[in-house]
Amino acid sequence: LVRFSTKMQLEPALAESWTSSKDGLTWTFKLRKGVRFHDGTAFDAKAVKYFFDRVLGDEKPFKASLYTPFVQGAQVVDDSTVRVTLKQPFAAFLFRLAHSAGGIVSPAAHQKWGKDLTLHPVGTGPFKFVEWVKGDRVVLERNDGYWGGRPLLDRVTVKTVKEDSARVLMLESGDTDLILNIPPEDIPRLRKDARFAVESIATARALYIMINLKKKPFDDVRVRQALNHAINREAIVKSLFQNNAEAISGIVAPLQNGYAKLPGYAYDPKKAKELLAQAGVPALKVKLWSPKGRYVKDFELAQAVQQDLSAIGVDAALSTMEWGAYLSATKTGPEQTDRELFLLGWSPSTGEAQWGTFPLLHSSQLAPKGDNRGFFVSKALDDALDKATTATSDQTRLGALREVQQIVIKEAPAIFLISPNMIVGATKKVHGVVNLPLELTYLTEKSWKEK
Repeated sequence: LVRFSTKMQLEPALAESWTSSKDGLTWTFKLRKGVRFHDGTAFDAKAVKYFFDRVLGDEKPFKASLYTPFVQGAQVVDDSTVRVTLKQPFAAFLFRLAHSAGGIVSPAAHQKWGKDLTLHPVGTGPFKFVEWVKGDRVVLERNDGYWGGRPLLDRVTVKTVKEDSARVLMLESGDTDLILNIPPEDIPRLRKDARFAVESIATARALYIMINLKKKPFDDVRVRQALNHAINREAIVKSLFQNNAEAISGIVAPLQNGYAKLPGYAYDPKKAKELLAQAGVPALKVKLWSPKGRYVKDFELAQAVQQDLSAIGVDAALSTMEWGAYLSATKTGPEQTDRELFLLGWSPSTGEAQWGTFPLLHSSQLAPKGDNRGFFVSKALDDALDKATTATSDQTRLGALREVQQIVIKEAPAIFLISPNMIVGATKKVHGVVNLPLELTYLTEKSWKEK
């Protein structure tokens, strides 16, 4: 219904306009007329109601939890008007609708395919699904009936290539037109090549080392603060990421809506040692976990943290595991884990800081149920997050989110590290590519390629 502009502002998509009631409980959307799904069926208010009925029903489609705590239901007013009722005010509702989980799919296609709809997606966008070969490629073709105008590209093939070096080689050899996640060290060479354009785009992702507060001595805030003072973030940004990243003071990246610019932990090994001494732990051995290949330079980032920690007398034993196993191992309950420090990242696809903090730190989200994998519990933080969630004005929401970030920085439930850039390279024959800070790259109806 709504989407993000290139400047991360909410803008109309399938909904041309919307209004909300004073109490924030009722949202009315005026829908774009004459739009059809890829299967030829009509997009209308019934289709939007069908979407919300699915989300609230037993099926629980992709990321339904973005909506189920807040949405009461949807009613058809007329063919081009739908009314959505909330259980409570929810300031970030429109941001949630801009998430990819808010995509409206064809009711007829869902009735045909059921839970296999993910293998046969039918939406309203500029390109129609052709095939998906798992682990290899997704093929799309032009949607001549797209409401935004006839797309310029005939066909798009998206290849899955895990190895960074292999993707770069494909671009240089002419086997592909565009690649994502270019390693920083390859940027200078590609930029010197007149055939290519390379963009380094700041993102909404935060990378951090989560701390398990159920393990001593990490229940002592002085220890957590010491670990933060030990890290030379600026050196990491400069040397490891070659300035294609930004040091962050908390768990919210600067490009998240609701970010508050607040002072963080200065690089101060002396202060770190003093805090450890005050906590009675001048020497410390810890387990440090990191993925390898999930984020650009993730394992190397963990190695840099390991080195900085050693300078304050913290001996970090670094280990890694396959990403699927890593996700599982970092989400078990407190009795089932020996994790202590573990590198993770979070990019709220809603673009805003409530979703950048609530799932990670609210006490209702403790692992294994939720993503509060470090078992951080703070009534003050819960109260501030709840206030940000149910605010009926942007002023109240932003004020509450500022308080959230102040508490998080002070309590240091994680070692705050960096926000990495998204690095995209393409042949200069490709035009009209849209890169969003949500680590999303779009080909639109206006994208085109020279022959």
